[in-house]
Amino acid sequence: MHRYLKLTCLVGILICIFLAIPLSVRANNLPPPRSSSYSVLGPPTVSAAFIDRVLTAYGSPAAGKGQVLYNDGVAYGIDPVFALAFFMHESSFGTAGMARITFSLGNLRCIPDAACVNGYAAFQSWETGFDAWYKLIRNLYVGSWGLTTVETIIPRYAPASDHNNEGAYIAAVESSVDAWRSQQIGVSGTTPSSTGSTAGSSAQSGTPYYPPDGYKILGKPTISVQFIEHVLTAYHSPAVGHGQALYDDALKYGIDPAYALAFFMHDGIFGTVGLARVTHALSAIPTPISATCRCRALNGYRQYDTWEDGFSDWYSVINEQYIKHNLTTIGQIVPAYAHTQNSYAIASFIQAVEHRVDVWRSEQAGTTQPHTP
Repeated sequence: MHRYLKLTCLVGILICIFLAIPLSVRANNLPPPRSSSYSVLGPPTVSAAFIDRVLTAYGSPAAGKGQVLYNDGVAYGIDPVFALAFFMHESSFGTAGMARITFSLGNLRCIPDAACVNGYAAFQSWETGFDAWYKLIRNLYVGSWGLTTVETIIPRYAPASDHNNEGAYIAAVESSVDAWRSQQIGVSGTTPSSTGSTAGSSAQSGTPYYPPDGYKILGKPTISVQFIEHVLTAYHSPAVGHGQALYDDALKYGIDPAYALAFFMHDGIFGTVGLARVTHALSAIPTPISATCRCRALNGYRQYDTWEDGFSDWYSVINEQYIKHNLTTIGQIVPAYAHTQNSYAIASFIQAVEHRVDVWRSEQAGTTQPHTP
């Protein structure tokens, strides 16, 4: 009992001492508050001209719209450097994925005042897409939810429950903001490229020459129809059931279908992401439309009614624009076919296709176990 009373008295004394210490003294001993340098609210920390330099350096279709992005930031009280960082992370400034046809800065899901394309909001112009993003952040995230920093916004904007890596997203946005506030165009881990070609462009367009390698696309099939279907099914491709068409067109042009499948994986993960979800394209092929193409134009790219039409046109493009110009290996075709002239990106594209072909050939031959994603 006496021990309990002593303990109670000791606790009381400690509380009195704590209360007697001035608040300012206690505050000085608290951990420093979290930095507010990544609060989206505030005046611009980059200029409109700098924004355009970044968009141009990365080959963005929104290049020239820097003043609009800047003005919207001022109007909504949001530093436009954050809009630029979200734009980069979501679609590499409109050069990848659905943004190429939706004009959406942040890959927004369908909203009441915009068209809806495969679950995503689609706008008539980059200007309207920019405004929609700023409005969403200012009115909903800041105004309704009281979320003002990158660390608090992203877990709601791109939650882990939607298969996003929240930590990586936050780090990427903050890294971009740091670089641009230092007037550095390029961001660590990315490669600016102010010039670029598009898939399906002429092999004579002046792209760098790469020597032939051992991956010649002409030849007999090294994978079967059943194997193609196995791969498409494993990746939940919307093209499941159309493996025979991919195989038959390959026979028609004398091309090993393993390469078509590898391009299909590289450019759209078998139609599960990006433009392919609405275009039925094996790979994003730009307009103009050829006389033999059963397709129409959709925001500068060819769109087909069926996967069969998309497969057939891809083989035709490879035959007419590459094989007939004596470009028959992956090392020769990809530099002219890719969306960039950056040497690192081209080398990565080549390696991805060739590695995938090697893996599938080994699996087909039974020397390795089939891979399931």
